[in-house]
Amino acid sequence: MKRILLLFVSFMGLVLLVSGCGSAKLSPDVQKSFDTKAKLYTTQNMHYNIARRGVKLVETTNYQVGMLIPVNSEVTMEDVNSKQIVFLYQGQKVILRNHIKYTGLAINEIAKRYFSPKKVNLRKFSRKERKAILSAQVVPGMSKEAVLVSLGTPPAHATPSLKMDQWKYWRNRWTTFLVHFKNNKTIK
Repeated sequence: MKRILLLFVSFMGLVLLVSGCGSAKLSPDVQKSFDTKAKLYTTQNMHYNIARRGVKLVETTNYQVGMLIPVNSEVTMEDVNSKQIVFLYQGQKVILRNHIKYTGLAINEIAKRYFSPKKVNLRKFSRKERKAILSAQVVPGMSKEAVLVSLGTPPAHATPSLKMDQWKYWRNRWTTFLVHFKNNKTIK
């Protein structure tokens, strides 16, 4: 009898351990968005590529190729675990995969960085900046904040501080490019 009880307790412990592996602790407002299936908005432009089995995949390394999900796009949260967020965009499932070794952020911080219950106020940017943001580009004279909305945050392993005057982005897995700033404005 003791052996059966010991096996049962061990099995239940294993079940609890496995069931907790994929969970992610989210801020209360983001958790509420998941629980209620509330609409959120993207806080920056994102690009997705079609991965195996037709999965739409956004990488937190912010590759600048693929189909564009524009800033302020309405999304609904579907699922989250410690490595990714699944959301609906225009009725299609999209996976936002966090590469923690490049972002340095846990999934709850990624959720706050990419999604908000309010739209980004694009009116605070100049007409030139808004045009660049809407086409996911960078042009001379853009503020750092406008570049973050247009391209997303550069991977932290190559740009450890946004106070730096040079940010490194990946166009794709193999090609990088630099964005240079002077007095917090982009220069050519």
